[in-house]
Amino acid sequence: MKKCFAMLLWSILLLITPNLVIASGFRLAEQSLNGVALNSAYVAGASGADSTYYNPANMGLDERAEIELNGTLILVPGFNFTTENRDKGASALGGIIQSGCAQPGACPAYVDGTADTSMNFAPKAFIKTKAFKPHSSTKITFGASMTTPSGLAMNWGGQGGSFLDDVSIYMIELNPVASISFNDVISIGGGWRAIYSGGAFNNTLYVPYDVPGLSQGTTKVEQKSQAKDWGMGWNAGLSIRPIKSLTIAATYRSSVHFDMKGKLDAIANVNPVIADVIPVDMDADLTLSTDMPAILAVAIAQDFGRLKAEFVYEYTFWSQANIFEFGYANQVFNPDTILGSINVGDMMGAADYGAVAMGRGWKNSSAYRLGLTYTTEKARLMASCAFDETPAPQGRFGIPDANAYMAGIGARYKIWQDKVDVGVGYSIALKDNTRSFIQSKDGLGQLHLITLGAKYIF
Repeated sequence: MKKCFAMLLWSILLLITPNLVIASGFRLAEQSLNGVALNSAYVAGASGADSTYYNPANMGLDERAEIELNGTLILVPGFNFTTENRDKGASALGGIIQSGCAQPGACPAYVDGTADTSMNFAPKAFIKTKAFKPHSSTKITFGASMTTPSGLAMNWGGQGGSFLDDVSIYMIELNPVASISFNDVISIGGGWRAIYSGGAFNNTLYVPYDVPGLSQGTTKVEQKSQAKDWGMGWNAGLSIRPIKSLTIAATYRSSVHFDMKGKLDAIANVNPVIADVIPVDMDADLTLSTDMPAILAVAIAQDFGRLKAEFVYEYTFWSQANIFEFGYANQVFNPDTILGSINVGDMMGAADYGAVAMGRGWKNSSAYRLGLTYTTEKARLMASCAFDETPAPQGRFGIPDANAYMAGIGARYKIWQDKVDVGVGYSIALKDNTRSFIQSKDGLGQLHLITLGAKYIF
């Protein structure tokens, strides 16, 4: 029966993994049912199969083997917004004005945009062995997790939202880990991170350019691209229990770098000296450089009988990470590389793509998480709140983000002679975009996470 249950879980996982789509937001901290309900205030108090992700040092707290499968529904409600018009038009030598605006030379200062409702599904899997005892005071445990630690999927419209029209980044992480504990007082754990990342972009940018003596302004660039790569890193955890009811813990996840390779097809509306805008099609080899940043978390958990309270401080090193840096080579212009005496490659080389880079100027960010867990013989009830600081510079073009105020609840219940544990977790994040470069017409931004899970205990 144990083998059948385990095979069923992994079979379902293999069937649904190819359909994985990540929700809006570049990093998703909540990676399990407990993590969603507790808004990741789950480091010092992590236990069971999902401790393989949150704190591998704690895998030996429960000496039994476990396998857990979670499925998270990620919902971002649609909204309407206004933003600065990034189409500034273009001026050519001799005073000729050419613009994508309704009236040449009279671009509106602000334009409207729409963000479609996003509803996606992400599976997670966790497994740990029983605790092996090479010595009466020592326990060794092994485990692994499959999670979706980061991603971005947006489908925005209107002139204001065309820069995120059908854009997606997905990441799948495999993390084998091991732990050793001494007298259940000091435990250490860690392992390797293997992350597969891919992305697809189908969007429109207004790129500033300046060709001295010829033309200057913005050019409309419609681009389609895709790229993928593997990245490697590591993680480690430490837990100290000076007394049975108190746990102090720290975890560190290293940065993971990606140089995703793929292809880029871009159509730029080049404005030479003549009055007409000429579309130029460019094919090129693409490199999309990005990082998953390093993350440090410190936590303290205190038991008050059946009630456990945990506080987590989390620090993410965004400022040291590349965020979607595009590079291209081997450009081929179709049909012609020369328009009269003008070299198209030189004109496109004069474009300032840094002005439309999505991840420039990000800063290190902090998160503060508080979780409560009440446990009975059959049930576990969870509640939480958190504040997650955005790393994205406010009021500047890029990946839209804002500070998040979060709350979560969840419950688990044991069935089948306590061999199976089933449950649900829910989290809501409210984002204040009043300082963002996009201004919602529909109030606070929202992110909803609903996770269903089942765990089999050997």
